[in-house]
Amino acid sequence: MSTRIDALIEKQLPHATIGILVKDAKTGDVIYRSNSDKLLYPASNVKLFTAAAALYHLKPKHHFLTTLSQKNQNFYITFSGSPSLTIDNFTDLLLSLKKNNIKKINGDIILDTSRFKAPYYPGGESYDDLGWYYSAPDTAVILDENAEAYDVISAKKLGMPVTIKPRSAAPNLTVINQIITVNKEQEKEHCNLNIEIQPNNTLRLYGCMAQESKTKLIKLAIPDPVLMAKQIIEKTLKKYSLIFKGRIIIGRTPSDARIVTSYKSRDLIALIAHMLKESDNLYANSLTKELAFSLTKEGSFKQGAFAIKKILAEHTHLDMKQVVLTDGMGSRYNLITPEQIVLLLTHLYNDKTMRPIILNALPQAGVSGTLIDRMKKTPLEKKVFAKTGSMHDISSLSGYIINPQARSLIFSIVINGVNKPINTAKSLEDQILLTIFEQLSMEPAIENAFG
Repeated sequence: MSTRIDALIEKQLPHATIGILVKDAKTGDVIYRSNSDKLLYPASNVKLFTAAAALYHLKPKHHFLTTLSQKNQNFYITFSGSPSLTIDNFTDLLLSLKKNNIKKINGDIILDTSRFKAPYYPGGESYDDLGWYYSAPDTAVILDENAEAYDVISAKKLGMPVTIKPRSAAPNLTVINQIITVNKEQEKEHCNLNIEIQPNNTLRLYGCMAQESKTKLIKLAIPDPVLMAKQIIEKTLKKYSLIFKGRIIIGRTPSDARIVTSYKSRDLIALIAHMLKESDNLYANSLTKELAFSLTKEGSFKQGAFAIKKILAEHTHLDMKQVVLTDGMGSRYNLITPEQIVLLLTHLYNDKTMRPIILNALPQAGVSGTLIDRMKKTPLEKKVFAKTGSMHDISSLSGYIINPQARSLIFSIVINGVNKPINTAKSLEDQILLTIFEQLSMEPAIENAFG
């Protein structure tokens, strides 16, 4: 087995640093290990730690609550950092005023955004990523994941600007388009697509994009979600003829304000399933700050990392002092060993309450999430439940091989220093797992993995 895996690595990524640990889920026996004690950049495999801490501390039925309250003539909107709150949900919240026969607001509308503190980007966030949807700011105000979708259409003639069209009928971004259509060689060697964040939710897109026959979908981040919320309030009140002469300002909701209506998010199990299946950074950041607020009353990334480590140290007995954790999404400032990841996965697997929750939340090979197109038409299709991770030169895959007829495995593969297209690393991960799976002598399973 080792010879075959070494040959795969030597052929595909000989200069990368690769940490691997594979264990028998039932006995704990080590099936294969290599560099499993090395601290590596795990990318989005960090989300496994965030998910576990949230489930242990906030509990599976936890919800985020967004409220509209009133005291005297003022109305207060208290944002909770709910990652699944949509613009439609928010609009419905505002329209409850009309349903409650409130046709005129004589006071101010105060937005309480105090639950989550600045900075709104993790310390390890790459400057190049700012402006893209996966780096949307994590304020307490989250609407449509603080992102918008746009169609980009190449010019028919090289050297001419692309066309950018918002998918929303009422976009909340102003986009300045300075992107030129080039051929693929020019894009590869000479230019990039760049984003400059400007005031008032304005993004300048400049550089180049390779000519394509099909329309390309891009998703851009809203730099100032609070400004977006203010503008939505103004538009909604005007559209539905609600008279408002006051101000929209930032403040705190009084403890004795009367709740007019509220919006409850999906429960934590559903939020975590989305976070893990889609590798959603904003969901991870929101849960991190929610853990921080719950434990320390300060919703910041620093306190969130502290909370995750404290909670997992108490509930899993992992040595969290050996884990370098600065956020809950998996920026480049985090360092974890494959062994620590497998220890966490083992603890969750052995917890009869957590096991079905985690297995159902993880992407499934060939079926769902970020693994939907991987391991198809192989013996591992539908058997692998795992969290993916990727950055510019990092790839990771950690989770379970569930085989009801034989041995189930717990594994972690973390690859750093990828100097080829990232799909090379993804393919190598799949081949390593397939090699191990095929060479194992299968034994009858005694337990149902989902039980």
